[in-house]
Amino acid sequence: MKIGLFADPHYCQFNNGARMSLLSYEKIEKTMIKFKEEKVDLCICLGDLVDTAPGDTKEDVLGNLRKIIGLISSFGIRYYIVPGNHDYLDLTSEELERETKNNLPPHIIGTKDKTLIFLDANYRSDMRKFDVAGVEWTDSNLPKEQIEYLKKALDDSEKECIVFVHENLDRAIDKNHIIKNANDICKIIEESKKVKLVIQGHYHKGADNIINGIRYLTLPALCEKSDDYYMILDI
Repeated sequence: MKIGLFADPHYCQFNNGARMSLLSYEKIEKTMIKFKEEKVDLCICLGDLVDTAPGDTKEDVLGNLRKIIGLISSFGIRYYIVPGNHDYLDLTSEELERETKNNLPPHIIGTKDKTLIFLDANYRSDMRKFDVAGVEWTDSNLPKEQIEYLKKALDDSEKECIVFVHENLDRAIDKNHIIKNANDICKIIEESKKVKLVIQGHYHKGADNIINGIRYLTLPALCEKSDDYYMILDI
């Protein structure tokens, strides 16, 4: 099975310095063409699919999301969107679920050889979700319910598991990008002995670190400069 991956397009009608969000539509189109050529079975976006430009209304953001989802879905490849903090700036969980046509995390996709586990750490320290409490990108947390979901998913799986989340469980990167209760989450992942790979976005530079035998892979942001970052993972 092949999985196509990209992260942080931040699509909107605005460029902000090196964050070239206006180019993201064209970049995603090129990426999806490559995924189609390589016969990718599943496409995953690791969050911040859309962003909010100065002066944007909710309808503007919804329009951008519909345009991007229309593009991705037009290639006929199964896709899954992991929500990022910017996706919650002007959109509710219900709107994201409806417009992406995805069940929001926590969520599991089973494959022949792997269990793919998706998490949503877009919660403040008081465990209020960003779409209710407001987005604070340096204060991301996984709520108790999702931690319990993760533990049960790992316990129940008879296959190797891969964990996907927007914010970072990689404790070797800049601390502002790390999920606040990452140590508790990583302890569960490590003790399960079933996870060799965690895949994330959020940290635009990207990273690739091994901690206690687990590879924490962070995809560079698609929106940065004119570069087109994507990855095809053959599992």
